[in-house]
Amino acid sequence: MTAMRASRPCLSFCPEKQPTKYRENENVAIMICRATTTGSQKPVGVLLAVLAIVVLLAAAGCTASDTPGRRFTEILHRYPQSPEPLAIARLTASSADAVPLSPRGKAVTIMVHPAYSLFFREERRSTYSEAKYDLLKFQLDNEARFIGEIAKSDNLLILVLPGNYQTDSLAPLSYTFYLNSTTQSSPLVYYISSETSSNGSLDMDAMVVLYRFLQRVKADKVLVGGGYIGRCQREFYNQLTSYMDKPPAFIVPEISSISPDDVEDDEAQEIVNSIQKHDYTPVKKFIEKKGQGKADVLHMPSAPVL
Repeated sequence: MTAMRASRPCLSFCPEKQPTKYRENENVAIMICRATTTGSQKPVGVLLAVLAIVVLLAAAGCTASDTPGRRFTEILHRYPQSPEPLAIARLTASSADAVPLSPRGKAVTIMVHPAYSLFFREERRSTYSEAKYDLLKFQLDNEARFIGEIAKSDNLLILVLPGNYQTDSLAPLSYTFYLNSTTQSSPLVYYISSETSSNGSLDMDAMVVLYRFLQRVKADKVLVGGGYIGRCQREFYNQLTSYMDKPPAFIVPEISSISPDDVEDDEAQEIVNSIQKHDYTPVKKFIEKKGQGKADVLHMPSAPVL
């Protein structure tokens, strides 16, 4: 995942060294530069006043948008660092043998890198504006609720866990607790691992196992969610659809997550406002933009929304 944009540093005081948008006080700044570089014999009091103006001009370069926001990792306390083992069955070549009749012939849902925003974001990069924080929290809560509800149903769910999550996660024990608590030991939930924690693709052996499982349970369609849209989710979806034609696969806006690095504050706020009204049109457009028109999108009206 790409790095967050760094805060803009205060630029040098002389206007010829600054971009145009910092030249509103150009005439004053020019006098300051001359007073401090030509050896002017101004009284000490005048020079102190000039230095004070310099400090004010420098502060003007640091806008309010650079102030710290809310730290997303503060909500990690929801998920204690329990040493319990992962209580989800790994998808294997023989997994289809244990699937009962009721979920066969139905849609299979695949969630790519669930809860990635909370458990795989570096601490130093987890502070966001109010709008991005709200978007991430809504996505996280909605995703957890969806996983919990489908785990209680008679539908199949496969989680594509980030590869090497035990070492790459910000809080691996808490992540295991999250996975166990949301899936509730459901016998219809399986996991498979991506090649790395920052890539949604599977290695070829894992893809063959997944393909054969979908064929044996006679899945009529595959519904892909998780995140991030246009990143790990797209890598998985492109690999899946290039490997198999049937069953058809769709990306579902209601259960897909957007990276905070891919939207500005106003976009994040617009998306939050829409999905709180159960309108996922902005998410659908985002999927289409990031998928460059190659992704098939299917809405899920029954998806749980907070």
